[in-house]
Amino acid sequence: MSKEILGHINCPHCGYENGMRITVDKSGAPFGYCEADCNGQMRIGGNPGRVAKFYAKYPNIKRPGAEEHAHQPNEPEKIAPKKAAPVIEPAPVKVPAKKSLFEQLSGAVNG
Repeated sequence: MSKEILGHINCPHCGYENGMRITVDKSGAPFGYCEADCNGQMRIGGNPGRVAKFYAKYPNIKRPGAEEHAHQPNEPEKIAPKKAAPVIEPAPVKVPAKKSLFEQLSGAVNG
C-alpha cells in the first residue's frame, strides 16, 4: 500500500531537519513518522481544530487529494498583492498634573 507523501517537517522528537514524513492516516488526517533518525510518530488527526492549526503552521504541507499547482513554464505566475496590515495607534495616556510642593503641603494641613 503506497501512501501519498504530503511533505516533510522537522522532527519534534529528535529535531532532525525535515526528518518527519507527513502522510495520510486511515481516517484521512495528516500523520507524521520520523524516517530520518528516531522512528518517532505524531498523530495530528482526531480534532479538526488541531488539523487546521497544523496546516496553518506548516503551509508547505499539501492537503490530501490537493492537486499540484499546474504552472506553465512560459507563463508568468500570477501572485495576488498582499494587503497592508491596519495601523493601530495607541490611545493617548492622560497623566495627572503633578502638584507643586506648596499644594501638597497645604492640602495636608487643610485636609
